[in-house]
Amino acid sequence: MSKFYLTTAIDYVNSRPHLGTAYEKIAADVIARYKRLCGVDTRFMMGNDEHSQNVFQRARELNKDPLEFCDEMESAFREVWGRLDISFDDFIRTTESRHRVAVTTLVSRIAEAGDIYEGFYEGWYCVSCEAFKQEKDLIDGNCPVHQKPPDWIKEKNYFFRLSRYQQRLREHYDDHPGFLEPPSRRNEILRLIEAGLEDISMSRTGQAWGIP
Repeated sequence: MSKFYLTTAIDYVNSRPHLGTAYEKIAADVIARYKRLCGVDTRFMMGNDEHSQNVFQRARELNKDPLEFCDEMESAFREVWGRLDISFDDFIRTTESRHRVAVTTLVSRIAEAGDIYEGFYEGWYCVSCEAFKQEKDLIDGNCPVHQKPPDWIKEKNYFFRLSRYQQRLREHYDDHPGFLEPPSRRNEILRLIEAGLEDISMSRTGQAWGIP
């Protein structure tokens, strides 16, 4: 029997589920149900991202312990997915011990391979996006998504040597044309690779809420 693994984005829990998150889960549920009807061994996973700065700030605004707040929001999310009859096989929370073990194991393996190093990163950081922004992507100095000015941050971080895998990734995509779909997204990824992959920051300083 063939196997099929499907995962959705894991949601920030600083606010309740909305139409956009529901749309994604319903679409994924349709795919999972179709694959099962076709006799495919299907594993459908969803979850919550509970370690974002947004979540920590929201808990602090409510004068609650971050984990207590995440527990409450998990119940709210599960209630919505239950009412929509979403047929996920597993639901992961980033605060779970199994996630912590998986992350620490993966990071240890990457470090052993020599693919992690310390360096300084500075740039425009949007707290709401939980991501750094290129200055060319800002609109009148604001994040194009949230219409708010990002913060300029300079910090000492750990970096993953993504650039080391640029050629290997390109060769893999060339050898497996169907690996990236649809074609529009495949072309987008290939353009990113051709432009040159940069090493990525994989840590944050000055934040107690996370996996140390």
